[in-house]
Amino acid sequence: AELLAAFPKNRETKVDKLLRGLGALWEQNPGEKVVIFATYLATVDLLSREIEAAYPGQGVVVLRGGDHGTKFAAEKKFRRADGPRVMVCTAAGREGINLQFARVLFNFDLPWNPMDVEQRIGRIHRYGQKDTAQVYNLVLSDTIEGKIYLLLTDKLLEIAKTLGKVDEHGNVTEDLKAQILGQISDRLSYDTLYRDALSDPELKRTREELEAAISNANEARKVVFELFQDLDGFSLDDYKPFANIDAGKARIAAFMSSSLAADGGQLLPLQDGCFRISSSISDKSKVFTFDREKAQSDEMVELLGLDHPIMSEMLRRWNLQPPDQLGVAVDGSATLPPGVLTIWSVESFDRATESTKHVIPIAVDGSGQRIPALEKCYEDVFRTAAATAVMSPEERRRLFEDAIEPALQRELGHRGVTGPSGGHSAELLTWIEIR
Repeated sequence: AELLAAFPKNRETKVDKLLRGLGALWEQNPGEKVVIFATYLATVDLLSREIEAAYPGQGVVVLRGGDHGTKFAAEKKFRRADGPRVMVCTAAGREGINLQFARVLFNFDLPWNPMDVEQRIGRIHRYGQKDTAQVYNLVLSDTIEGKIYLLLTDKLLEIAKTLGKVDEHGNVTEDLKAQILGQISDRLSYDTLYRDALSDPELKRTREELEAAISNANEARKVVFELFQDLDGFSLDDYKPFANIDAGKARIAAFMSSSLAADGGQLLPLQDGCFRISSSISDKSKVFTFDREKAQSDEMVELLGLDHPIMSEMLRRWNLQPPDQLGVAVDGSATLPPGVLTIWSVESFDRATESTKHVIPIAVDGSGQRIPALEKCYEDVFRTAAATAVMSPEERRRLFEDAIEPALQRELGHRGVTGPSGGHSAELLTWIEIR
């Protein structure tokens, strides 16, 4: 203990580099928001302490893990103009948060799988980012991890230069990097690669394995390119402005309102698209909204989306309802014949334990006769206006047992799904009454 106490407490080289980098950024822009990723909890805590000590006025928010609410609370705190300038994350921050309001990211350490690095970068380099994202990887070149990372980077750059896939700064373009790394991940075990490198300090065998994997990945990329022509310029982000977000929010609101009403609760509207929930499932003092921007700008407002705990609990409870209590009714008088449409998910198994999934519609009229025409256009039913159901639970159960279930078994036999060589399981997905 005395020997350890006498040993000088020098700051780790990477920590010092990180702190100096932060200082340089804040010298140019004191309000710069910075995201830092680290793999281990102890490292996250260390970085938080060091940054707070070196720059006490900037503030640090830490994201170690947790559910959607925890992540969203950390994101909101970091997003505020007067909030912390730094967010330090573990792997939990790779998914479920949107940080495009920040443009600088430090990878304090690098995960073995390069695709995990791309996921990290995707937190700031995403739709809505107005600036060029700056990513800094702190790599120690004398470690096995550092050597392999630099080797992989060099090989990617060689391919990129050959294909002319480098940007104005001489870096590999994002599309090529994603294509190659995605192919490599299917062909190479990074865990095995790093373990084998421990007994291969010169990385001769590791270099050969990487070169072979990258070569195969590039060939696969070429095949895909030839099949789909040049789709490098295609990006789903370009079409996001045309997405009908309002319709999606309206469906969530309608489900929430109906679900609460079934339990004697209700939504209590407030101003600016906000509301409270009058129900035993929520604290009445809490304020919610379906608008992400509103929730992000107001610390006192929670975003109520599909992954919110309240919504998750509602969906769980409804999923536990028996099928004969979950049906809906639609008005098909104009275009659809009256009857009941059921949609089944069927999974069949053979002796080799291979499975195949099928989606099978079964439609019958009130007397139990099949309606093939309705089964052929079953997707149109989902675009039909709602109506009031008139069938009693007893009528539904009778029709189910006497007509629908036998019709399903006959259909499975006709399709060759059932037989002596295997088995199957069936799940009722939808019950729709067409009036």
